[in-house]
Amino acid sequence: MADFLTAFESIDTDFSGEITREELEAYCRKQNFDEKFVQKWLNLFDADNSGTISIDEYCDTLGLRPNTEYMEKVQVQRSNAAPADDDWMNGVKVIAVDKALNEDLMRLIVRLAREAQAKHTVEKDIAMYIKDRLDEKDQAAWQVVLGRFKYGSFVTHENGYMLHFFVDRSLSSSGALQTTDG
Repeated sequence: MADFLTAFESIDTDFSGEITREELEAYCRKQNFDEKFVQKWLNLFDADNSGTISIDEYCDTLGLRPNTEYMEKVQVQRSNAAPADDDWMNGVKVIAVDKALNEDLMRLIVRLAREAQAKHTVEKDIAMYIKDRLDEKDQAAWQVVLGRFKYGSFVTHENGYMLHFFVDRSLSSSGALQTTDG
């Protein structure tokens, strides 16, 4: 089974914790594999149909645990990629925001999205991480909608508590909003 982990690590050349289609294609060319290899791997391991294969998806499918050494490299890579606090909007594209949302709360939501992205690779875990911390902070019920490529949602929110944004490659789109209890 170690060979399967070694294969993943060989393909994930940037230690992002996930394999992109481009990385799979480059690996196939290098190994002289059939071009069907890419789609077969995506069909088998890309559980959330995001177009990438996370280490969690890969290991869950095969019943494996990631190598500690590899995960440490991933953590280092993610830490190095995090922007300095004064550059907190680097890699963030705001799609929609409630004009009443204060900057401190926006900064917190973006920081939580980055933290979640560094700690988790599965979308539901990223969303839960953000939601739990926002619920804890405000003692309120937050909704976190997270998706890659296509997704849809229809939600209501309190004034001053809606942010829809795009963060980097690993966390395609994340929105966080607070809802009323009624």
